[in-house]
Amino acid sequence: MKKKVAIVLVIISIVAISTMIMFSIYKSSEACRKANAAIQWDCSVTCAEESTPDSYVITYSDAKILSKTGVLTVQNRNDFDIIVYLLCEGKQELVSGRIPAGGCYSFLNEHTVGIHADVGENTDIKVFVYDGKDTEPYTR
Repeated sequence: MKKKVAIVLVIISIVAISTMIMFSIYKSSEACRKANAAIQWDCSVTCAEESTPDSYVITYSDAKILSKTGVLTVQNRNDFDIIVYLLCEGKQELVSGRIPAGGCYSFLNEHTVGIHADVGENTDIKVFVYDGKDTEPYTR
């Protein structure tokens, strides 16, 4: 009888641990991020021109974004670092600083997104912006 109780406890423990692992995997997934993000914009661009020491190129997205929460979180979905520029008419441009591959950065207010990366011309640069503070790294 004690062996049966021990076996049942081991099975319950394995199921509980498996459930916790699956929940943890889901919480870090893109599906969970999309479900939790009320509003998101795809601000991906194609690099217009490669930057040189004499020419620093910023490619602006056509997406117009307006935060309802007051916080915009930029998610770098690339395997290279980027710098994001936010424009808002009549206000000073905001610069993120270097966002590492897979990283996130949060801004306040409404802006137009511009992106710089040290990549060749016509390289696609994948960037999503979320309404609200979402700083979980991007996982493929």
